[in-house]
Order: sequence, then structure tokens, then C-alpha cells
Amino acid sequence: MKKSKLSLAALSVASVLSSIPIANAAIIDEVEFHGYFRAGFFASKENDFKKADIGGQKEQLGRLGLESDNDGNFGFTTITNINDDQQLRIHIGVGDTEFDDLIGYLEMDGVLPSGTLWGGKRKLAEENYVFMTDFFYTDLEGIGAGVHDYEIGDGFLDIAYISSERENSDSFDDYDDFAEAGYNSTLYQNLYTRGFYSDSQKAQIKSNLNNPMHTLHASYTLGAMTLHANYKYLPNNWDLVGKPWADTGYDATAIYHMLNFFGLEGNAFSYAILQAGKGLGSGNLLGGTITAYSATRPGSLTQGYKITTPNYNSFSGDPHYLLTHRNEDATSARAILWGGYTNSDGIGFFPSIQAQYNDEGKNDWDNSSGSHNYWVSAMMRNIFPVKDNFIVQTEVGYYENVQSGGHWHQSKITVAPTFVLSDGLSTAEIRFTATYLPISWTTGVEGNRDIPQTDDFVFGIQADAYW
Repeated sequence: MKKSKLSLAALSVASVLSSIPIANAAIIDEVEFHGYFRAGFFASKENDFKKADIGGQKEQLGRLGLESDNDGNFGFTTITNINDDQQLRIHIGVGDTEFDDLIGYLEMDGVLPSGTLWGGKRKLAEENYVFMTDFFYTDLEGIGAGVHDYEIGDGFLDIAYISSERENSDSFDDYDDFAEAGYNSTLYQNLYTRGFYSDSQKAQIKSNLNNPMHTLHASYTLGAMTLHANYKYLPNNWDLVGKPWADTGYDATAIYHMLNFFGLEGNAFSYAILQAGKGLGSGNLLGGTITAYSATRPGSLTQGYKITTPNYNSFSGDPHYLLTHRNEDATSARAILWGGYTNSDGIGFFPSIQAQYNDEGKNDWDNSSGSHNYWVSAMMRNIFPVKDNFIVQTEVGYYENVQSGGHWHQSKITVAPTFVLSDGLSTAEIRFTATYLPISWTTGVEGNRDIPQTDDFVFGIQADAYW
């Protein structure tokens, strides 16, 4: 009797696998469990102590007392030593990703002359992060593969391919609703109400909203300096009415890490960061792939509104929808200085100063002209030890936005008595926060004279831990 094609295929695979040297009945040598969560309740004085939403831009003002959104993630890593030269690490977890709840990737040591081969769904360069503002100035996340810490000369090279996707627009099934709601442009509305597009053309436009962005990433670390570069390609990067945006883009980041506070020696560290990009490497995508976080972090002032307001419909100001709306010649530059210093009395000072400039470029499809916008921000967190396991944290912040000749700003002051317990690797805090916002998102609508933003006090209780 002849063997089936399926049986022959199975035998072929088994034959290939049997030729690969593996450890029989390999035993997992170690399991690691990592995670993070924050959970709390915040109340607004100006709203009769009802539950308070996010009161301001935490990446510019500082996160303390503003993070009313609960969050968390956790993951497991199994470590298996195959032999003296090879190790397999399997990472799997559940967390706050924009793709779905499950994240997982593999790391293999010993299969290349040096470095680690990886593949799967993950976030890269998570260490490029200002902890006081929750600002990832690189945000590289997606599905792909790469090599980490490959030795070249006296430094280490990382290379990777990452695929990331836009949030699909299933909520815009009815294109007539899209036109009637308005896109802040009579031209766009007329394209639909006058039947400019056929049903098949509309279907083609919508199908392209789910195209992936391909990112090629490389970085090289030599001593205190790390250089990053990303090249991005997004085929048929159209919006809901078929307007073409940039198909390509690139960005570069230089990070200089000092083991002092900008020259001040002691218990200190500091970073100087410069970033620049063009096309899909500009605006909110500067240093990042398509993620929910990239959409709402500070970037270009033209790319949506960070809070839901009555002024804007669900998509014309939606930062997730607008994330890839970059012109081919749009350019951006960002600079960050941040660090920390703790004196002999245990008092800590942690400042961050940052700014971004954006040239929006031009788009020939609707003859839209270029514009410029920029923002600058500064914040400081102080930590004052009171007694064992009890500290008082304070945080002040200010930012200024400038766009189309107009400008607006926001500031905050936070005081947070905190109980903390830490072993150096894991830390847990219980905080009681009081925040004063002279102009608060909790009280009105930015730019709306009928519903003006006023000051507010926001009080909170929050538990925060990472391990």
C-alpha cells in the first residue's frame, strides 16, 4: 500500500529534525517571572470629586499624579541550557500591546558566531526611556526577527526587521457617515457626497488601511554612545478618502550615556539624546513603529488630540488614525536631556528637558501647503527621604506648544507621600497624590471658548509595582 503524501511529508520533516543536534529530554533550567502594574483612583475637585480622567500630558509634565489610567503586563521566560555554548530563552506574556493580548518571542544563543538570534513579537530598545515622564523616545514594537549584541570591533550591533500595522478602520464601514460627520474639509466631504468614488474604489481604499509598515532597524553601541537608524516602507499609505501620504521614511537617534550628572560626579547619571527623521520617520513616528503609544506620545501637533473632546469627531482628531499621515518631505527633530542626582542625604533630583520641531511638508494631492509646529517642556521630580520605607515625592512640569501662529501651555505641581519597599530589583509603592493643574483637561475643552479649561486639584491613591 502506498504511503500518503502527508505521511511522506511527515517522514521528511522527521528526517531533517533528526539530523539537528538537540538535547534529548532537555530540561528547563530556570523560569523568570516579570511584570508591572499600576492601579489607582483619582478624583477631581472641580467635578465634585467624581472620577478624574487624565488631566494633562504626562510625557511633558511628568507622570506623577496624572496617570489615572490603570495599566499592567506580565511575562514568563523559560531558560534552557542546551550545552555549554547554546541557550534557548522563550518569552511569553500578556500585556498592553496594540496587536493583541499575547506577546511572545524566542532568543537563541550559540547559533551565530556571536550575539543572540531572536524572532517573534516583541518591543526593542525598551531602555530608551525617561521613567519620570513615561516617555519612550524610541518605540519599536512589532512582529519580526533580528540579531542582538553581535560583536563588531569594540562595539555591539543590533539589526532587526519589524512589521507593524495600523489600527483598522472597521468603525468607518459607512463612508456616507464619514462624509456627513465632516473631515474639517469641504473637499473631502464632496468626494463622497457627489459620488466621486465608486463602491469598488471605496473598498480598495479601505483595504489599504490595513497594510503593514515594514521597518528595517540597526543600532550600534560603542562605549557610552549608541546610534540607531530605521528605514520604513508602508505601501499605499492612504487615508479614508484615498489621499496618499508618505510611503517611505527614515529616522536616526544618537544617545550619549554619562555616569555623572552632566559632569557632576557622585551618585548620578545623565543622557543626551538627538533624533531626526523624514517622511514616515517624522512626527509621532520619529524613532518608532506603529503602536498605540506612538500615536499618543508627544510628536507633531497636527497628529490628533490626546483626549476625547466634544470639539472633534471620532476620526478627524483621532491620533491613532492620523499616526501615518506624514508627507514625504515632512521632517522632524527632537532633543532630550535627562538624568538624576542623589546627594549624601538621600535627596534625589531627576529633571528632564525636551523639545521637538516639525516641518509638515507639502502634499500635491489636495495642494495643501506646509506648516511648522514645535513644543518644549521641562519637568523635575524630587525625592525626599523621611524615614525607612517612607518618602515624599514632588514633581513640577511645564510645556509650551506652538502651531500655526497660536500657542498654548500647561503646567502642574504634584506632592506625593509614598510608602516604598524595594530589594533593588523589584520595587513596590503606595502613593497618595495631590496635583494642582492651573489648566486642566478635566475641566473643559482646549480652544473652546464656550467650555474653557480652568484650574483643578486632582487627588489620588495609587499602587505601583514592577518585578
